[in-house]
Amino acid sequence: MIRSFQEVLSRAESFPPQRAAILFPHDQAVMRAVKEGLRRKYIEPILVGLKPNIHAVAKEVELDLKGIEVIHIEDKQKGADLCLDQAIEGKVGLVIKGNILTTYLYRSLIKATKILNPDHVPCTLVFSQVSGINKLFVITDPGVNIRPDLETKLKMLKSAIFIMKRLGYVKPRVMLLSCKREISTELVSSKEGKRIRDMSLKDENYEYLIDENQNLIQAFGNQPVREDEFPDLFLVPNIDVGNILVKSVDQLFLGLRQAVTVGAGMIILTPSRSDGYEERLLSLAFGKVLSGSG
Repeated sequence: MIRSFQEVLSRAESFPPQRAAILFPHDQAVMRAVKEGLRRKYIEPILVGLKPNIHAVAKEVELDLKGIEVIHIEDKQKGADLCLDQAIEGKVGLVIKGNILTTYLYRSLIKATKILNPDHVPCTLVFSQVSGINKLFVITDPGVNIRPDLETKLKMLKSAIFIMKRLGYVKPRVMLLSCKREISTELVSSKEGKRIRDMSLKDENYEYLIDENQNLIQAFGNQPVREDEFPDLFLVPNIDVGNILVKSVDQLFLGLRQAVTVGAGMIILTPSRSDGYEERLLSLAFGKVLSGSG
C-alpha cells in the first residue's frame, strides 16, 4: 500500500511513461510540469487547445514541441470531448486538466460513463496527506455528484475502490459521514450510511469495511486519533460538505492533496487551477502510478 506522496514519486520511476492528453495547457505552471514530466518520463503528451497559445507558452518555458502532437481546438467543451474520446479509443491512458474549468471534463465524463458503464458514476477522489496520519486518505465526492442518493453512493464506492486498489488498499475502511440529531428524526445521510453498512456486513465479498461510526467525534471523542482506526475513505453526504472538508484539510491541517476524477474505467487528473508547478508535477507522477498499476 502506498502511504505517502513521497512513495508515489519513488514508485513513478518504475512504470513506463503514459500517453496523456492535456486539455488547454495555456499556463506556465502547466507547461513547466509537462516539460519536466517529459524529462522524467512520466508522460508522452498530446497538447489540446489553442495552438498559438500552446506555442507561445511552450516558448516561454523553453519546451521544444518537436515530436509532440498539438491539436488545435477552440471550443472548450469539444476539446474535453476530444480528450475523452482519445481515452475511450485507447490512444491515451490519462486525461489531464490544464488551465480550464473542470466542469467541461465532468460533462464529457458523465456522458461517456452513461454509455460505456452505467453501473458506475463519475466521482472525484481527493487523496490527502497530513502530519500525524501515516497514510493517504480519500475524500469523495467534492466535484461531480451534488446530492447523491443511496444507489449513487454505492456506485461512487465502486468507482473509489477501483482506484484505491491500484494503490494497494486491500479492504479500505469507509466512513459515511453524517451527524446525530438530538431532536427530530435521523438525517437521510445517517439512515443511508446504516443501510450500506448492513449490506456490507451481510456479504463477505464486499471490497470495503464500513465504519460503525459516522464522524470522527463518534469514533474518537476527545481521545487521540488511533491511526489503525482512521478511515481510508470518507464518503460525504453532498458536494458542499465535500468541498468544505477538502478545504479544511488543506488550510487548517496544511495537508497535501491530489485530485483525480474517475468513471467508466478512465482516469482524469483534475488539479485545482490555483495549483502551481510542484503540485502539477506530482499530479503527473500520481497519474502515472494509477494508470500503470491497472
